[in-house]
Amino acid sequence: MTYNTLPETGDDSQDEQELHTLIARLADPDKTVRAEAMRGLVMIGKPAVPACIRAMQDDEWRVRYRAAEALGLIGDERAYAPLVAALSDKKDHVRYMAAKGLGLIGDPRAIAHLRIAQRDENEFVRRSAAASLGKIGGVEAVAALRSALEDENTRGVREVILAALHDAGADEG
Repeated sequence: MTYNTLPETGDDSQDEQELHTLIARLADPDKTVRAEAMRGLVMIGKPAVPACIRAMQDDEWRVRYRAAEALGLIGDERAYAPLVAALSDKKDHVRYMAAKGLGLIGDPRAIAHLRIAQRDENEFVRRSAAASLGKIGGVEAVAALRSALEDENTRGVREVILAALHDAGADEG
């Protein structure tokens, strides 16, 4: 079944079962199945947000990773707090996706949290945080990016910071 929207069956229990099935598939051993489940949740959209937020508490990091991805792509403001919390996840993949999701949501309140993520031990988390700051933009985001650029030694991360500064409308000089 293609998930452009929730099926118009008038049967809430069927809709709930389909949502439950997609959430369960986030834990599938097959990476492709997990990715398809995430895309299905995104196609459902806002009705999938509460289930994705609950999935952010799963013991399995792969479930949290895909749930964070879905939340960011759906772009609902209810995802803000769970994604901020996920910036402290023990698994770097989840932190990376949480930072990315916050940029997709675009809430300026995330700037302070993304600034902290710019000091993450994992360079991909730092890259994602920089790109998200660039998407959010504004004076605070530019200041956070400039500060991160001063402290960053990894070439690839520096390149992302420079691109994010450009995206945010700042001159890199």
